[in-house]
Amino acid sequence: MKLSFIIATQGKENLLFKTINSLKKQTVSDYEIIIVNDDPYVEKEAIEFLKDQFRENEKIIIALNSKGQGSGSNWNSAIQLANGEYFAFIKEGDILEPNYIEKISKITNSNKPKLDIIEYQIKRVGLVDDISSSILEPNVVYNLPTDTQVFAYISQTVYGKVFRRSYIKDFRINFRRSVRFDTLFLYKALGHARTLYVTSDVLITHKISVLKYSAFDLVNQWPHILNYYRRIGAFKELKDELNYAYYYQLTYDFLNIVKSFDNNQLYKKSLKYVEAKMENKIEAFTSKNSVFTENKQPKFNKRINTLNAFINAELRLIGK
Repeated sequence: MKLSFIIATQGKENLLFKTINSLKKQTVSDYEIIIVNDDPYVEKEAIEFLKDQFRENEKIIIALNSKGQGSGSNWNSAIQLANGEYFAFIKEGDILEPNYIEKISKITNSNKPKLDIIEYQIKRVGLVDDISSSILEPNVVYNLPTDTQVFAYISQTVYGKVFRRSYIKDFRINFRRSVRFDTLFLYKALGHARTLYVTSDVLITHKISVLKYSAFDLVNQWPHILNYYRRIGAFKELKDELNYAYYYQLTYDFLNIVKSFDNNQLYKKSLKYVEAKMENKIEAFTSKNSVFTENKQPKFNKRINTLNAFINAELRLIGK
């Protein structure tokens, strides 16, 4: 099994060096690195660093853009260049555990039929300092046509995932250009996948920083996701799971992330946005959504049940 690592870089050679160095220390060497440089105006030294990496390491493929394309376009290009049976998106500066590839290889080799998506855990540093954890039971294979809880509880980021390349290409799953629609990509991939494996292993250290794109892209993806599931005829049976994932992202993850930016104006705008989006929806969701009533994420349940009071309290703290 060859694993393709995809990195969209802004030419930050100090961060890229850390990531490449962690890949050189892997206990299994069956991999390639695809680096797409999105900024043609980075310093000459950064471009020379990329070229040096290409010349010195036969595992590295370099693509240099003539103009900025955005993460989505870069990721699409890298998927087309990938040769691995599986691929993973990593961020420049990410540090992989030495047994990353060994662990993924063992998982894929010991499970039949082939796994379409593998989710692993991440040590997050920066704005957030913790280890990601999944509500899903670890170290089992989920059969997605029947194990629908995956759609509610999967981590809503492309990071911390490994995707089987052939089915992604067969279903022509790609990113929206110019806009950071990574959750849409994930849910498109999930909608056509047959199997998912969640491992409890922490395989990477990943820095969480202030977003370079609009924070509202995190939640503005969801109408597109819901419409996509309607188009593929899967919305009706997954309505509760998808709405749960949407409201969790909107009222919990999104607000928590924006609050960590230490930008009161943005946080105030986000609180008002969530308040408007959830108007007249809370009662029906809390009483009828089958996933919500399981109460597997008590902090989220508390947030929803006291949402109006929570928003008003936060607005008072920052000054309306």
